[in-house]
Amino acid sequence: MLDKLTQCVLNKINADSDGSYKVMETEDFISAMPAKSCADETGVANAIRYLYERGYVDLKYAESGTFCVCSLPKGRQYAETARLPENGSVYRKRTLFAIAFSGGLFGSLLGGVIVGIIFTLLI
Repeated sequence: MLDKLTQCVLNKINADSDGSYKVMETEDFISAMPAKSCADETGVANAIRYLYERGYVDLKYAESGTFCVCSLPKGRQYAETARLPENGSVYRKRTLFAIAFSGGLFGSLLGGVIVGIIFTLLI
């Protein structure tokens, strides 16, 4: 799982490079960040190095705020799968909880009725 800064850097690389090498400046990455983000040159450089070490991007060179990068298939695949909404999983969890709860409730009621019938037959 990538943090927000690294994910924004990866999204910018994927959007601009399209699988080919592209020379990008640090300002390009910083301008693509959300307004609340407090990214600086060091943070962007660290994010690009992290992506390079993990195989998300290929880096030809990095010199004083200028990077020649290319997105790799792993990076493009991560960006595509990270966009999928996870609202369905919350619904699934609630449904499974409701099924388990109702099964436990009805099972205990049925068990109580059976024990009551047996108890009345023996006395």
